[in-house]
Amino acid sequence: MLKKLMNGELSLRDTFWMFGFLGLPAMTIIVRVLGIMLARKLNNHSILSYFLSLGVGSDFSTSILIIFYLSALSFFIFYAVTLLLGTWRSSAEYNRSLWFRHLSRIFMVLMVFMAFKYVFKF
Repeated sequence: MLKKLMNGELSLRDTFWMFGFLGLPAMTIIVRVLGIMLARKLNNHSILSYFLSLGVGSDFSTSILIIFYLSALSFFIFYAVTLLLGTWRSSAEYNRSLWFRHLSRIFMVLMVFMAFKYVFKF
């Protein structure tokens, strides 16, 4: 399904609403919740400083949470790039309205930017 999304083979409606409007906020919330849980567990220290000060095998549950967080974060970045490419390519094939073609691109860029801003807090 992600391959079809990336190649722009899905309709613009499905790409924008299903994967963008519903999927991107869901991914953002998952990554953000894992990040909040990890920040509480690490007492607002970075992952690197945690491993440098305590060592790798110090707390099993924290190590598992770090793995989940980094995995979710990696998939979030992959999903956002795939979504941008898919929306761009799907909108190029959309022939009904020139306005919808360009508006979907603009809104998707804004949605991905806001998702990154929310996850990375910049």
